Amino acid sequence: VFFFQTAETMMKHNTSCSGLQMSCDPLLKEISFGVAEGGRVQDVKAMAKAAGQSFPGFTPPKGETQEQVKERVKEFMEKMLQQIGQEHWSHRGEDEPSLSAPTEPSPVEGKPDDGVRGVPVHALVVTHGAYMCVVVRYFVEELGCSLPQGSDKAHMFSLSPNTGLCRFILTLRKEDDNRSTETDR
Repeated sequence: VFFFQTAETMMKHNTSCSGLQMSCDPLLKEISFGVAEGGRVQDVKAMAKAAGQSFPGFTPPKGETQEQVKERVKEFMEKMLQQIGQEHWSHRGEDEPSLSAPTEPSPVEGKPDDGVRGVPVHALVVTHGAYMCVVVRYFVEELGCSLPQGSDKAHMFSLSPNTGLCRFILTLRKEDDNRSTETDR
C-alpha cells in the first residue's frame, strides 16, 4: 500500500512522469518478516544476533527467506523484460530483448539525468528497502554487475533507508533465445 502511494505521489508531482502508465505487481511487496512482522528493526536485529546470524539476511521464524525473495526479484525482472520486449521490439518484428550493463560504472552521486540522456525506455519501480537489498545483492553477486565508482559492497548491501533511491541503467539488446541480465547501480 505504501509503495503504491509513493509511486502515485511521484507520478502526480513529477513532470518527467507524465504519460507513464502505473501498474502494481505483488512481486514487489516487502519481505515477510514472519513472527517479527510489524515490529521494530532493532528487535529483528536482536533476534538475528541471538541466532548467531547477521541482519539483513536473517529470516525470522515463519518469515520469507532471502532465496524466496530473490526468486520474486528474478520473476519480476523477467516479467518486466517481457513487457518491454512486447512494447518496444515485437511491433517491429524483432526477438525479445535481453539486459546488459554499461561498460563504465556509474558515479555514486550525480545529476538526475546522468547516463540517461538518449535512453529511449524508462521504468520507475517503487518498492521497499529490504526487497531492494536483495535486488542489489542479486544483480552484483549473481549477474556480475558493477557497483558505482567509490562504493563498497558492505554499504551497497546494507538495508536501504526509509526513502532510498537506487538507479539502475539497463541496456537492452537483441539476442537469440538466450537472455542475460546485467546492470549498473
